[in-house]
Amino acid sequence: MADQETKSDAGAAGILPPGSRTETSFQKPLAFVAADQRIAVFLDGAPIAESTDVIIVHEKGHKPMLYFPRGDVAMDRASPMAQTTHCPRKGDAAYFEFAGSDGRAVAWSYEDPIPQATVLKDYVAFYPDNLEFNRES
Repeated sequence: MADQETKSDAGAAGILPPGSRTETSFQKPLAFVAADQRIAVFLDGAPIAESTDVIIVHEKGHKPMLYFPRGDVAMDRASPMAQTTHCPRKGDAAYFEFAGSDGRAVAWSYEDPIPQATVLKDYVAFYPDNLEFNRES
């Protein structure tokens, strides 16, 4: 247990091994854990992402979110949106709609994350609404 705490305190941008216990707090609001399984995302039955290198992001006050490497996302079906937001824990988010999403934001990424969240650079997360997620062990 002490080794686990040392790993997570060693740097906010480190990715913890699969199944790691995570506790977020005001002082440590983010934890990054390797999913260690193949996860696919579908929009209207069509795959828009599939990866074995997914990161589960645990953030204080939020449900865990899955982040996919950009190279495993069908970015050729994505269009950037004008919408942006700022998260004090991760940085400025850019949003994307996908073909078939009827102009709705389906995904977001942190193109230039703040230092505590650099692990998220080149990763994309998806809103779970109206999408199907398929997990394989």
